[in-house]
Amino acid sequence: MQTLIRALLLLALAAIFSGCDRLGSSAPDEGPEAVTKRFYELISASKIEGGSTPASEAYKLINSETANLNVNQFLEIIKNYPPGFKVEIGKTEVKGNQALVVISYKMPSSFGGEYAVNQVVPLNIDPATKTWKIDFTGDTYGMQKDEAIAASKQEAAPKQAK
Repeated sequence: MQTLIRALLLLALAAIFSGCDRLGSSAPDEGPEAVTKRFYELISASKIEGGSTPASEAYKLINSETANLNVNQFLEIIKNYPPGFKVEIGKTEVKGNQALVVISYKMPSSFGGEYAVNQVVPLNIDPATKTWKIDFTGDTYGMQKDEAIAASKQEAAPKQAK
């Protein structure tokens, strides 16, 4: 009987520790490619079906604090996307809590026909929700805002003659 109790106790402890490991893990359940694909599918659906429901769902996938956008500003931006807007997901590079997902899409040309656009979409892990969030304005990709402002001030500063 004691052996059975010990075995059950060990099994319960193993279940508790494996649950704690999952809770402490920083890897989101859904990868950055899947989040990016769902984001653009929602935008495409909003362009095809009309209405703001799919676009509002897409807004939930961006880091709105970093982008400094509210849902109405986001809707105004994507309203300018062409009808039938569709994105293909390419290569993804993950470095820690950041990911870069290559996307491509076609845009109508003013000369007739279409041309392909290739772009990189940055994503970051949101520590509060443990999910990938799209950096819609690209503020965490490349040079940071503060660095860009400082660099532009240095370029604009007049040089002193010797």
